[in-house]
Amino acid sequence: MSLLFEPVRLGSVTLRNRIVFPPVTTGYEEKGVITPRSRTFYRTVARGGAGLIVLGDVSIQPSFAPTPYLYDDGFIPGLRTLVDEVHAEGACISAQLFHQEYDTTEIGRLMRTEGREAAMKQLHVDMDDYCNRLDLDELDRIRERFRRAALRVQDAGFDMIQLHGDRLLGMFSSGVLNRRTDAYGGSLANRARFVLEVVKTIRAAVPELPIEYKLAIIRTDPPSGKAGPTLAEAQVMAGWLEEAGVCGFHVALANHGGIGETIPAMGTQPFGCFVDLAAGIKRVSRVPVTAVGRILQPQFAARVIESGQADLVGIGRGLIADPEWPRKVQRGQLGELRLCIMCNHCASSLMTQHPLRCTVNPGVGDEHSCEIVRVTRARRILVLGGGPAGMEAAHVAASRGHEVTLVEQGAALGGQLPLCAAPPFKHEVEHLTEYLKRQVAARGVKVRLGNRAALEALLDDVRPAAVIVATGGSPAMPSLPGCDDAHVVSAWVVLAGEITVGNRVAIVGGGAIGVETALYLAPRGVEVTIVEQLDRIATGESSTILPFIEKEIARQGVRVLTGHRVAAIEPGGLRITTPDGATTLIGCDTVVIAAGTRPNATFKDTIEARGIDWYAVGDCSDGRTGTLAGAVRDGFLAGMAV
Repeated sequence: MSLLFEPVRLGSVTLRNRIVFPPVTTGYEEKGVITPRSRTFYRTVARGGAGLIVLGDVSIQPSFAPTPYLYDDGFIPGLRTLVDEVHAEGACISAQLFHQEYDTTEIGRLMRTEGREAAMKQLHVDMDDYCNRLDLDELDRIRERFRRAALRVQDAGFDMIQLHGDRLLGMFSSGVLNRRTDAYGGSLANRARFVLEVVKTIRAAVPELPIEYKLAIIRTDPPSGKAGPTLAEAQVMAGWLEEAGVCGFHVALANHGGIGETIPAMGTQPFGCFVDLAAGIKRVSRVPVTAVGRILQPQFAARVIESGQADLVGIGRGLIADPEWPRKVQRGQLGELRLCIMCNHCASSLMTQHPLRCTVNPGVGDEHSCEIVRVTRARRILVLGGGPAGMEAAHVAASRGHEVTLVEQGAALGGQLPLCAAPPFKHEVEHLTEYLKRQVAARGVKVRLGNRAALEALLDDVRPAAVIVATGGSPAMPSLPGCDDAHVVSAWVVLAGEITVGNRVAIVGGGAIGVETALYLAPRGVEVTIVEQLDRIATGESSTILPFIEKEIARQGVRVLTGHRVAAIEPGGLRITTPDGATTLIGCDTVVIAAGTRPNATFKDTIEARGIDWYAVGDCSDGRTGTLAGAVRDGFLAGMAV
């Protein structure tokens, strides 16, 4: 993997290695201004060893998007401070300049006067047509915005500019979205004209500052993405862009097709899913090329470079999960890596108007307050439960110097994590399971497996100063006639592989667990029917993975009955009530209950009677079915609090 850590030049800039933190939206800025939270986040990534950090989506005009702005000189001081702090950690930093593919003024006006629904309706119209409505005077104004922004990038001390070749520029270069009939539409040369004019404008304004171009490419087989050229067109454009002054290409899939395509979740795309696009540009390029797309494992990243498919690798979600990824890999500490599980909690956070968060790294966004510092006085800590919340709490508390005992009733650590990893598209959850197990062992936590001793006996034995309760939950079973019959089982035992179901299965509940159970069984030749009382399945699932789930449900032939209620379980099947009030019987051999979780919370009185500090984390804490991200964060905070 030595080539991964060799210096590389992009124009006049030399990077210390070939690892790039690609442009991401964090939501940490406030009205476009860099905040201490922003600086700490990027400083942490720089300290971890990345060679280049790209500050994503730097808007060259006023916007309502939660990204950095640079349409005015007033934004320069905050950006300059960020640049200085990244440089102090040895990394280079680039500003990704972009112009939105919609009318920000009009969308903002609609948001204020008519509400979000009207604004979103117009946004979708613009994202299909905006480039076609711009007149020549407006194009002049946009080029001038890019020119002034480039000068501000230089004033702020950035090492480079990355020009966002998706968004508006991608619309212009796209044969799908660009429907203009003037000199800026039609042939590839015409569609590339505005892009090249912008590059030349920036090159003239800041002749010494390297310009990298994010080359967003449309796939044609199968069709994917809209805002950009096809690969064949991009190979031609690459030569034109080099002649115009571009010193490198950051190659990705074109946007506007769906967030799940450009930020693919676990199991939905192979690792290195966009590397072939980078390799296509590398074949014709005279300047360095960066590859992205589910690049996670160090060995894979090294092979991409060593095989000549790219010169650099962009590792976005991987460095969010573990900013120390480069340092650990260079030192050979592969067992210490906290690998991303590609659950897309990061993307989902942003899409629900929350700042960037991470399931496996609970300190993301709070790095300044989440540094693990050893305590001055060690205490005995008892952790009850070896699931994700318990393991996270145990290793964090032990890292701080406490003497930690972790008690688990089962024969192995993991809790519900093996169930999470059971569906065929979710095996990457195992990365988190193995990481937590390694951390528990490495931090000297005393682990007791298969321990079913009464709580009173444990308290007498361990004599803890504090108890972290992470006893999780159990499958909730509804009060239905026939629910106690022998052919009725919980989804948990199915996913655990503890039973063999019949040839025909009816699943009660179409939430995440019900859907995942269906996709676990269907490939095994089981005829599956999901019964859900809501009007759709998989409510609450990330929009980055929901389309994949829906396609898999259809592909596997799973029958879905939404808007139906279960009336009773009968020996021959499931009696349901249809949306129009009629009843019918679904014949099946096994009924699987996927009706949520009930907390295992019978601890409070016993612990409080001893006067011991205690913390409840994960599913047992508040009676609500939690998330994996919530469990890990709960455990982390408890481990920091004891």
